Amino acid sequence: MELRQIRYALSVARERSFTRAAERLNVSQSAVSEQVRLLEESIGFSLFRRTPRGIEVTEAGRTFFYEAERVVGDFDSLGDIARRLKRAPSETFTLAMGSGMAQIVIPKLFRDVPDQLRTVRLDILTAPTRTIFELLAEEKIDAGLAIESDPEHVPPGIVFEPLAEAELTLIAHPSHPLARGTRAVDLGRLVLEPIVMSELSVGYGRVVHAMFAELGIRPNILAVADNIETIKVIVQSGRGLAIVPRACVDVEVALGVLRALPIAPPRNIRMNLYRRRQALSRRKESHFAVVKAALVG
Repeated sequence: MELRQIRYALSVARERSFTRAAERLNVSQSAVSEQVRLLEESIGFSLFRRTPRGIEVTEAGRTFFYEAERVVGDFDSLGDIARRLKRAPSETFTLAMGSGMAQIVIPKLFRDVPDQLRTVRLDILTAPTRTIFELLAEEKIDAGLAIESDPEHVPPGIVFEPLAEAELTLIAHPSHPLARGTRAVDLGRLVLEPIVMSELSVGYGRVVHAMFAELGIRPNILAVADNIETIKVIVQSGRGLAIVPRACVDVEVALGVLRALPIAPPRNIRMNLYRRRQALSRRKESHFAVVKAALVG
């Protein structure tokens, strides 16, 4: 049994005519008849019978052609699959990033990386800083983007490359009294305000908590969330304030659902590109270098 024989027989079944099938296939009628004959000899039963009204498909033929349509369709789809695989990246590079960092790093990353990593698929996931460290230690990701952390909170064997800095800003619901001003908000004015915080021991949550501690202030913590998206939603509800990287709220500020206010004293936080100390494969070391160059640039 050959695929060509099945295609010819299917064409006859659709056209109900050997002549019209031959015209559609652009071959001679004798070639169609010969291929159908060979197929019927191979399967051991007739697919067609001649009647005064022309060609009809036998009962067995109807069942055979039902399955044949599916088989030919699956075979034809293999060509599409092969073409996609030919174009698809043959390797992956897995990068995890802290919540809210996409607005800061993705434009840089995809402006520069695709042409240089044409054969590499970037797998990007979002996770809290602590989880990024765990995934690196367990060799489940190749690199991680996160806010600077104290060395004691970074697991052994994890090192980092410093990247850009990001400005911290106070966010509030537009109806909040503080949102009416334009001047920098002194942190001391926030002592009684409900504050939404990120996790307190690592990442920018630790930085914000330390800012209050340096002023001898204990923040009135309303909630602790492990991602900036949740923090923004809580602040949008009008229940509290938060201090987050300014670039993380550009969209909400533009839409008018949040106000971003400078803080006094001003504070920037540094983003780091974390990795395992041990070397990656030669190709992944090359990918890491390209990703780092894109983010630094």
